[in-house]
Amino acid sequence: MKTPLAAHHSQKGFGLAELMVTLTIMAVVLAAVFFTLNRSQRQTQRLTKVAEMRQMARTAVQLIERESRMAGSGWGRIVVQGSNNGTPWSIQAVNPGFGGNSRSDSLTLVGAWQASTTLSAGMPNSSAVFKVNSVAGFNVNDLVIVTNGSSAHLFQVTATNGASQQIQHNPASSYNAPGGHSGFPPSGYGVGSNLYKITMATYRYDATGYRRPALVRQEPGSAAQIVAYDVNGFHVWYELQDGTWTRNPASMDQVDKVIPVVLTKVSDNRLATLSDSVWAAIRPRTF
Repeated sequence: MKTPLAAHHSQKGFGLAELMVTLTIMAVVLAAVFFTLNRSQRQTQRLTKVAEMRQMARTAVQLIERESRMAGSGWGRIVVQGSNNGTPWSIQAVNPGFGGNSRSDSLTLVGAWQASTTLSAGMPNSSAVFKVNSVAGFNVNDLVIVTNGSSAHLFQVTATNGASQQIQHNPASSYNAPGGHSGFPPSGYGVGSNLYKITMATYRYDATGYRRPALVRQEPGSAAQIVAYDVNGFHVWYELQDGTWTRNPASMDQVDKVIPVVLTKVSDNRLATLSDSVWAAIRPRTF
C-alpha cells in the first residue's frame, strides 16, 4: 500500500527537462512548417509574376503582329522616299534595327491603316499641294504617303481645306523641306494616285528610361508608350526566302517573315532564375 506522499509523487506532471524537450521539438516543427509555407508562398508569387510577364509579352507581340501584317498596305515593298530636313532619306514598310549582340533590336513599321483618298488632279512636283477627292480623316501633322504603284513619297500635312479639297504640306516641316524626295516621278503623280494617312511606329527595348526595363512603342513627335514591363530584351529575327534566319538582313527584298521575340526573366535570390520568351512568325500582307 502506497503512502499518501508516494501517491502524490506518482501523479506529478512533466519536469523541466521534459518541457524543454517538448518545446524544442515544437519549435523545430513550427520552423519547418513556416519554412515550407514561406517557400510555397514565394514560389506562388514567382509563378504569378511569370504569368503576368508572359501575358504582357504576349499582348505586346500581338500588337506587333497586327501592325506587321498591315505594314506597307497600299504600296507593298516599294521604298518610300522622303525628306529629312532637306536631306533625301528612304523608309520601307518594315525597317530592321539590329542591336548587335545586345538585347536591344528595334523594329519600325509603316502602315496605312487609317484614312485614304485619291488625287483628283495631278501633282506635277514635290512642292505641289494635294488636290484630293476627300480630306476627311486627314489632320495637321499627319504623315501621308502618295503612291502610283511604282513610286512612293512621304510628306507631313500642314493644313487641310475642306472647301477646296486640298491638303497642304508646307516646306517648314522637316518632312517637307526642299532637297529631299529624290526619285520623284518625272511626270509627277497623276489623277487617281493614292494618298494614305500612315502610322510609323518603332518598337524598342528601354532598360534605363523607366523604373523597370520595358518594351516601348513610339511614333514620330510623340512620347514613348510602354507595351510591356520587366522585359529582358527584344530580338527581331527575319526568315529569308531560302529558309535561313537572321537578325540583320542585307535586303528586305529577301525577307519572307518577321519574327519579333520578347525576352523575359524572373530572378529570385532563393529560387532559380527563370528565362522565357514570347514570339510570333509574321508574314506581312504585302510580302
